[in-house]
Amino acid sequence: MAMTSAADLHRELRRRRRGTESAVEQVSIWGGGALSTVAVALWVLSGRGTGFTLDPVLSASASTSVGIVLAAAALHVLRVVGPIGTDAATTHWLVSAPLDRRTLLRGQVLAWTGALVALGVLVARLLALVAGATSWWPLAAVGAAAGALVVALAVLGQQSRRWSSALPMIELGTVVSAGVATLAPPPPAVACATVLAVAAVIGWWAADSRLGRIRRTSLTSGADLLAAGSAGLSFLDVGFLVSALETRAHRRRGAVRPRGRAGRSVGPVRALVRSDLMRHRRNTMLPAVLVTGLGLVLAASAVSMPYWAGVVGLLVGYVATSAASIGFRDMLADRSLRFSLALPDRTMAGAFLVVPSLVALTVAVTVAAAVSWWAGIVVGSTTLIAVVRSRTAPPRVYDGLAVVTMFGTVPVDVIRQVLRGPGLLLVGAVLLLL
Repeated sequence: MAMTSAADLHRELRRRRRGTESAVEQVSIWGGGALSTVAVALWVLSGRGTGFTLDPVLSASASTSVGIVLAAAALHVLRVVGPIGTDAATTHWLVSAPLDRRTLLRGQVLAWTGALVALGVLVARLLALVAGATSWWPLAAVGAAAGALVVALAVLGQQSRRWSSALPMIELGTVVSAGVATLAPPPPAVACATVLAVAAVIGWWAADSRLGRIRRTSLTSGADLLAAGSAGLSFLDVGFLVSALETRAHRRRGAVRPRGRAGRSVGPVRALVRSDLMRHRRNTMLPAVLVTGLGLVLAASAVSMPYWAGVVGLLVGYVATSAASIGFRDMLADRSLRFSLALPDRTMAGAFLVVPSLVALTVAVTVAAAVSWWAGIVVGSTTLIAVVRSRTAPPRVYDGLAVVTMFGTVPVDVIRQVLRGPGLLLVGAVLLLL
């Protein structure tokens, strides 16, 4: 067995110390920047030094319902991501080594709690602004307590199988309570803040006391999504996260229903369309995005001007159509797949554009019924063209033109490539003014 010299040990310890200091410095920079951004946003929205004002567009009951729905969405995202996550090597050493695992993992819980508390305060200020509330500090306390409670519930769900099974029911009950809140007058903010703060303290204490008993599989449950999100943020490409979500959906266990052999042969175009439909039947991301987006369009048409409802329809249509065009993206990206199918490129492109066209048509009909027929035509045509232009873009290049400014480097060429498809939404927004 080879012996390690003292010099090698000293060199390894120095390398690890420098890596730890670099990681701590990076976390401090990102954390300080995020907190500074939230502080500046709250100062701008306060209107004291900037004179920023906004006419009320939502009632108190509607703003309460929106806040409850956002809390349920945050709980769902944290439940899917983790929130505590480590890579395989770190998980192996944490589980195997005789270390205080609770102390090692507490930093991540504190970071998530601080981020959700700041986000809750910011969302509470925005909802108070659009609802015309005169005093928003009690609502800020409600948002902060709700953020801390969401993190505590997500951590409990990662530690215990009982809590993990109960969290979907909690999310469903939260959404139902949001619907009830639209019909009933809002409760006092001070009472809500008190109840949520007590629940958050109890939940955080329970989650912190059980950190040492967290399972190995729970630590790596959201590592793929965190890595994909980090890569997508670095390369300005949301495709990393979409691919990770699709891979997770295909790995999910589900019922297998055998289909008998058809009495007659199915044409190639029909077979490709059926395969694309089966992909979205297995992955529930598209129905969730479509239903949520259509609800946002109807809500925007009820509480805001028709133009802004059309803009919301543009955004919803682009996101939903992009989610429906995953098969179209895969077909264009894999030349060997197109060669093996032995079909013309136009035939395959047309087959894989059936589902995105149906989604764009659904959003267009909803916008036409809620706003106007012209808005529906603009939304349907603009979103479909923007998605096709975005999916047919060449591979992204990251060594193009970049401008060095006093605030840092601005990747002009990368921004141009990112806006290849979404840039057409600005054209659609201008056409909605006609």
